[in-house]
Formats: sequence, structure tokens, C-alpha cells
Amino acid sequence: MIPNGLPQLDFMQAVQLSIKRIKEMDGRSRRSEFWWTMLALVLCNIVLIFIPVVGPILSIALWVCSIPLMSRRLHDTGRNHTLVFVYIGLYVLYMILFIYMWFQARNNPLGLLSGLGAIGTIYTLVMLAMLVIGIILIVFCCGDSQPFTNQYGPSPKYPDGQQNQQQFYGQQYGPQRPPYGQQYGPQQPPYGQQYGPQQPPYNQQQYGPQQPPYDQTQFDQNNGR
Repeated sequence: MIPNGLPQLDFMQAVQLSIKRIKEMDGRSRRSEFWWTMLALVLCNIVLIFIPVVGPILSIALWVCSIPLMSRRLHDTGRNHTLVFVYIGLYVLYMILFIYMWFQARNNPLGLLSGLGAIGTIYTLVMLAMLVIGIILIVFCCGDSQPFTNQYGPSPKYPDGQQNQQQFYGQQYGPQRPPYGQQYGPQQPPYGQQYGPQQPPYNQQQYGPQQPPYDQTQFDQNNGR
């Protein structure tokens, strides 16, 4: 059973928290913090499209600032953030190829297709790799928080999961084993109870009560001595 989670963050809370943790690569971020902030970034980029020169630069800067947030979101699902940097590397390569092809098209529009065959192939492969990795990242970021402390820190959504971590594992993998003896039947009684009552001391059962010590004086009196 997963413990009850905290209420999700609203738009302003999520953006404020993301700005506060803008340099924090470690730790974890829940889904509401991530997706509300992504919505804010998309809205900002729509506005920046209409601003020449400065707009594209600010847009790239905003997406770079979202790297720590995306890393924390993957941490919250128990995954490493390496895939984020792979995607960023492909994006940088994509932009370099795009700018190169754009300048070549301006200088020689007619010879673009014939002169950039290899570059065009690499450009297409990079786009496909970005598409695949982007879908994988979206699926990972849609996952729920792990309801217990993982290697990146405590859960920001399930505070009760820290105390109930062992209980969660026991329900996940089956009931906990009973103590030894209960698992294989009741524990054996002590020796003697297992095979009947313990034997009484010597002579009390077999030969009657034990005789008192021999008294020479009493023997002489009884015989008239």
C-alpha cells in the first residue's frame, strides 16, 4: 500500500520552488513542480519567438536552466539523470548542423542538396535520436514519485513513506516471514513434556518413600537392651 501523498503544488508554488532550486542538481522534484514549470517555460518561449535576436538567446538560456529540474524529476522516479545530458548534447549538435545548413543555403541555394548530402543525413539521424530520447524522457517524467527514500533523498510527495518504508517493501514482496518455529509448526515443548511427565526422584515411585537414616539407639530400645 502506497502512503497518502501531499496535495499537489499549484502553478505559482511550482514556479517559485523551481526558481529557488534553479542550481540544485541533487535531490528530487515531484510531478506537479516539474509540469507546471514546463508549462511556464513553453509560455515564455512562445513570447520570445516574436523578439528578434534576444528572444532565441533567452529561450536557449531558459531551457538550459531547466536541466536541474529535469534531473531532479528523474531522481524522484529512481532514475539517473544521464539521459538528460545525452538529449542536451544531441540538441547542441542539432543546432550546430542547423545553423551550418542555413548559412550554406543562403550562400548557395541551388547546390544545397547536392553539396550537403552527408551533413543532411547526420542532421536527420540527430533529429530522430532526439525524438526517441525525448519520448522516453516524457514517459519517465510522467512517473509517480517513489514513496520512500531512495539514493537521491526523501520523497517530496510521500512524507509518510519514510516511516513506512519497511512496511511498503513487505507488502510489495509478500508478507514477512514468521519467527522460526511458527513457520514450520509450533515449537517443540521442553524435554520431558514431549514424552510425558518427568520421572520422580529415585525410590519415590518405584520403591515407596525413602527410608530414614538407620538409628542404633532406637534398635537397642526395641530389643530390650
